[in-house]
Amino acid sequence: MEKKFVRRFFIQSISCFLLIAAVVILTDPFYHYHAPAAGLKAVISRAEYQCIGTIRNFKYDGLLLGSSVAENYNNRWLDGAFGCTTIKGIKSSASTADLLYYLDEAYQNHELRYVFYSLDLFALSAGPEHHFTGEGMPLYLYNNNILDDVNYLLNKDVLFESVPYQIAVSMQQDYDEGTSYNWAQYKTFSQEDALLHYERPSVSAAAEFGADEREVIDANVSLLAQMAEAHPETEFYFFYPPYSLLWWDSVDREGRLEERLYAAGRAAEVLTACENVHLYSFLAEEDIVCNLDFYMDSMHFSADINQWIVNQLNGSEYLLTKQNYEEELERLRGLVERMIEYDIPAYFPEN
Repeated sequence: MEKKFVRRFFIQSISCFLLIAAVVILTDPFYHYHAPAAGLKAVISRAEYQCIGTIRNFKYDGLLLGSSVAENYNNRWLDGAFGCTTIKGIKSSASTADLLYYLDEAYQNHELRYVFYSLDLFALSAGPEHHFTGEGMPLYLYNNNILDDVNYLLNKDVLFESVPYQIAVSMQQDYDEGTSYNWAQYKTFSQEDALLHYERPSVSAAAEFGADEREVIDANVSLLAQMAEAHPETEFYFFYPPYSLLWWDSVDREGRLEERLYAAGRAAEVLTACENVHLYSFLAEEDIVCNLDFYMDSMHFSADINQWIVNQLNGSEYLLTKQNYEEELERLRGLVERMIEYDIPAYFPEN
């Protein structure tokens, strides 16, 4: 009798585990195994859990890469402008190595016609190692080891939170799948918000910026150029996003102004020499960077600016070339120096 009970308990337990695993595999809210199935939509809101799966398993020929400032692009804007199918590869505060990891993964099973790359200046100073193996990351989604998929398949948060959320959102007729990772709908953008969320650094001595720091920037820029040159079938659209005057204030007060301007110049010098690269700069768009009503903090701007940037990528007004990039960067330096001397102090008269 006892043996029968144990056997029955064992069989029922295994059956329950298999049923749970089957539900997770079928719905697959992190897209670890497949693209949306069973009539479900691509409900994408958690980059650290879903980016790698969408990059590996979705069908697309355009990839948008960037940090949190790139999350509010609607993929459909790029699809319409370039006649492609786009998904995002996003990581908050992404380094160059982080985004190139995504790009390497995309090239494993996809032929990319376009790469749209939001090129953050701070990322060019980051170290050469990607950050997908660090503490707190869901390694079981990245490492291609089926043995630890149990962390996904038998995860109560996945079963009772992620799966129901995916199903519920899929049933919303007006849900736009192009708004992956979009957070703008939950935020407000105004001068008041930007100043409220800006923690002004204390003035510090200029950060060390010598041969070692230049070497890191040069290495990251070289990696970007090598990736573009290795894939002549792909058109690369790099663009510097427009950081607000508050961001430039923080850079100046932290003593990193020359480092950031060097990064912009070095990337422009190298990338404009690549035949399949188009580099755009919105850093010196004064009507945006000096208007804090477009921002929620020092660098995160409204989705209206994201859409405006997409509209410029088919034009030449903000395009950097071998012939004009030095002049444009001098214009940027002049704008930054003017903001630091005249515009920024108006917001902080007590300082």
